[in-house]
Amino acid sequence: MTAPGPASSHFAILVAIESDATRYRGDHAQRPRLLDASGAQQVLAHLASDLHALFPRHQHFTLSMPGALFDQTQVLRPGWPLFEALDALAQASPVAGPSLLGIGARDGRMPHPGLQPDPDISPAPLQLLPLLLAGPADELALVAEQMEHRFLGEGQLSAHSALGLAAAFGIDVVHARFMTLNDLLAMQRLQLEHFGFLPLWELLDAALDAQTEPLSVVGQAGQVFEWDGARVRCQFETFDAFARRDPHTAEELPERYAAWTREYRQYLLTLAAHGVPLVQHLPGIDTPLEGNVLVESLPWSPDPDACGVTEQGCAELGVIAITVVDGEQLLNFYPLNPRGLDEMHRQIREAGHAARGFAYPGRLLFDPANRCLVPERA
Repeated sequence: MTAPGPASSHFAILVAIESDATRYRGDHAQRPRLLDASGAQQVLAHLASDLHALFPRHQHFTLSMPGALFDQTQVLRPGWPLFEALDALAQASPVAGPSLLGIGARDGRMPHPGLQPDPDISPAPLQLLPLLLAGPADELALVAEQMEHRFLGEGQLSAHSALGLAAAFGIDVVHARFMTLNDLLAMQRLQLEHFGFLPLWELLDAALDAQTEPLSVVGQAGQVFEWDGARVRCQFETFDAFARRDPHTAEELPERYAAWTREYRQYLLTLAAHGVPLVQHLPGIDTPLEGNVLVESLPWSPDPDACGVTEQGCAELGVIAITVVDGEQLLNFYPLNPRGLDEMHRQIREAGHAARGFAYPGRLLFDPANRCLVPERA
């Protein structure tokens, strides 16, 4: 795993904080506070004391920390932008020699955009506080190796430091401990593997490691994802395309395509949250799909009883596609990302397709003989 480590002059570690997520939900939800420079320096002093108790030689290095907490999806991103930003500010510091550098916010903004918590990520029970040790590479390598071995058993923060974290960031601290990036990566792998997403981990690992060799994985429902050395290529399938290749009976198609869509969306959402570059394309076609919506056009024999707009979906996933009657053709609209749903409705509304009625059957409507989506009939 290529990450800030002992081969360089800096080594990244984290404080993993298990918090009470109820504070981040509901009408009075509050995100963890951003600390100003003074607050960040106070928290860092507590943590430095705990580290000194474990590793007395850590005083030979500069220890820097932002006054902000982060979700693991923002920590684990290709290129490690959070740690790059922390290192850049540490190197720009006028203080020479070993020191403690608490980097605080001013007017609600961190001094580097890479250290600003992503507002689109809802706070989770696990919050992470990054720290960066910097100093002579040979000495740092020894301390880093010890941290890799000792944090698991001895890395729990002192009660004094845990209370300091809770007061500073305005959170409830259930448990707090030091960990290395390798510890976090191992935890992420276990989480994804537990839920049946080991191929997703393999893609994320390749992106974080800047792997140059291509990698192809297949999801549980047959989705194909390819890492090409720079991005993940995702093969999107419409219902009609999926139904043509699926060997199961027509009665099983709705449930199987819903499962395919559910897992496909999970891959896309997780990879996007980690900042992994993505491009979608149709099977056998190299040209990337552009925009937020895919529109599939099919020939159609006019039916006066057909509803103009039919929302295809299921209770668990919501809208999977929208089928539109447009003269002698059917248009199947598919969202390619979360923004696509609103754009689909806007396009359909502006084209006036809903004038012939809007149907919400709450399921996928399809022709079992031809294995293709069809509109609701009045």
